[in-house]
Amino acid sequence: MLAASCCQHLLSAQTFELSGGTSTLYQAGGGSITVRAPSYDFTLGAGTIDGHIFEGAQLIKATTHAKYILGDDHINFYLPTDIFDSSHFLFARGVGMSTTRQQTDILAFVGATATEYSSPLFDGAKTNEPAGILFLKKTINSRWQLFSDTIISKEQTQIESLQWEPLPKLDLAVTAGVGANQPYGAASVNLSRTWIDLQAAYIGAGQQFHRVDLVSPLFAEPDRENILVTVRPSSFLTLSGAHQNYLVPQFPSTTNVRSSVDQGSAGLRVSGTLLNGAIYHSSYLDASNHAVSFSATRAFTERFHVMANYLASRPKDSAPTNSLISTFTEAFTARLSVNENLTISGGHTGINFGGQLLSNFATINADYQTIYVPAQNSAPFEQALILDIKLNLFGRLKLHGSSFVDATGNLRHTVDASTIVVRGQSAGASSQYESMGDAIMQGCVVDSFGRQIEGAALLVDEKLIYTNEDGCFLVREHKPRTHKLQVVPAEFLASGNWSVVSAPPIIISSLERNRIETPVVVVMLRAKAVVLTSGATVGVQPLN
Repeated sequence: MLAASCCQHLLSAQTFELSGGTSTLYQAGGGSITVRAPSYDFTLGAGTIDGHIFEGAQLIKATTHAKYILGDDHINFYLPTDIFDSSHFLFARGVGMSTTRQQTDILAFVGATATEYSSPLFDGAKTNEPAGILFLKKTINSRWQLFSDTIISKEQTQIESLQWEPLPKLDLAVTAGVGANQPYGAASVNLSRTWIDLQAAYIGAGQQFHRVDLVSPLFAEPDRENILVTVRPSSFLTLSGAHQNYLVPQFPSTTNVRSSVDQGSAGLRVSGTLLNGAIYHSSYLDASNHAVSFSATRAFTERFHVMANYLASRPKDSAPTNSLISTFTEAFTARLSVNENLTISGGHTGINFGGQLLSNFATINADYQTIYVPAQNSAPFEQALILDIKLNLFGRLKLHGSSFVDATGNLRHTVDASTIVVRGQSAGASSQYESMGDAIMQGCVVDSFGRQIEGAALLVDEKLIYTNEDGCFLVREHKPRTHKLQVVPAEFLASGNWSVVSAPPIIISSLERNRIETPVVVVMLRAKAVVLTSGATVGVQPLN
C-alpha cells in the first residue's frame, strides 16, 4: 500500500490523507482519499478485489444533537444475547441519521443493503436490495433495556430484545423475531465474578438464518446450546471449558452448514513456571478432529525465557500428527532480542530463528507461531513465520510490510508506505492552530523509548489537533485557561495500533514567557493475530 497524507493545521484543523497499494491477503489493489475536519469526515475509495472493480464513499456530518451519514455505512447489529461475539454489523448505502431522544437511541437509514468488499487499502461495496432500517434502543432505567431492530427489504427482519441486569456484572437477555424471513430466538446469561466467569446461551434459529441477506460480510451465528466457563479457584490456577455450535455460511453463497467446537483447558503457575494444557474436538461438514496441546513457559532470568509445546492431532480418516516445539528467547538489550525455535515432527527436526529489533531507522519483528485451524482437518496445526517490518527511510517516508495466516492456513502479506506532510509551517516548528493570542498551550507526544510521534491526535476540549514532525503541538488563545485533554489513538495519522501509557487529563495555557509543556507517552501495540502470544503458542481460529 502506498500512502501519503498532508495536513493543513488552520483553525479548522483539516487533514487530507491519500492511500493506495496492494495486498495478497485481501487479493486487492486500489486507493482512497479522506478529508477530516472538526465537524465532518469525507472518504472516497475505489479499486479491485479479486479482479472486480468496487467503489465506496462516505460523508459524516456531526451536529450537537445528531450525526448524519451520506453514502456507505457500517451499521452495528448488536443483540443483547450476543455474549460470545458482539461484532455483527451490516453494510448499507444511502442516507442515515443517529440521535438520542428521551433515553432512546435512534438509528434510521434509507437506501439499500450492500455487499461489502473491504481491504486495508479502501472500502468498496456492491449495491444489493432497497432497504429501510430502523434500530431503537430504549433505556428504561439502570437495569432494564429494550431493543427493536427492523429491516424492510426483499427479505424482512424484525427482532425484539430485552436485557435485565438484576445484579452488578450479571446480565440476562432474551431475543425473538425473524431474520431474513427465518425464525430466531435466544436466551442468555452473562455472569462475572472474581473467581468465575460464566457465559451461556441457547439459540433456536432457522437453518438458513441471517440477520440480513448479504454475501459479505458473512458471520458465523451461534446455534443451539453454547457455554463458556472460566474458574479461578486460586491465584495460580485457572480452569476453563467451552461447548459452542455455529451456523457457518459458505462463501460465496449464504448457505449455512453446522459446525461445533469443544474445548477444555487448564493453566497452572508453579515456582515461576507457567503450565498450560488444552484439549479440542471440532467438527466441520463431514470431518472431525481431536487435538491436544501442552505448554510450559519459564523466565530463568529477566533476559532469558524458554517455552516448550507439545501438539497432537487425531483427525478422522487421516494420519495422526505429533509435534514438539521449543522456543528460546534472549533479550540482549531493550531494543534487541532473538529467539530460536526447535521443532520435532514426523521424524524430522528443524531449527528456525526470529527476533525483534527496535531502532529509529527500523522496527523488525519475526515470530514463529503455531495456529490451530479446524478447517484443515488432516493437519490442523499450522506453523508460520510472521513478519512485521517498519522502515523510516528519509524525511517522513515510512515503509511497512507484514505477513499473516488466513482462515485456510495460507500465508499472505500486505505492503504499505506512508508519509505525512504538514503545510503552512516551517520544518521543526510546532503545529500552531491559532495565530492570535498571548496564551500558549503546548506539548509533545513520545513513545516509551522517547521517540517523537508525528501525527498523534489529541482532543483539547472539542478541538482535534495533530502533532507535527517533531511530535509536538502548540495552540494559542487570548488568555490563560484550563482545558480537558484526551489522547485519541484511533485518529493517529502515524501507522500502527496505539495505546496511551500516560497523559494528564487537563492542559493549561500560560503566557508565552511562562510556557508549560505537557508530556504525553504512548506505546504501539502489536497487530492482533490469531495466536495468543508470540512463540510457539496455540490459538483457536473460528470456523468461518
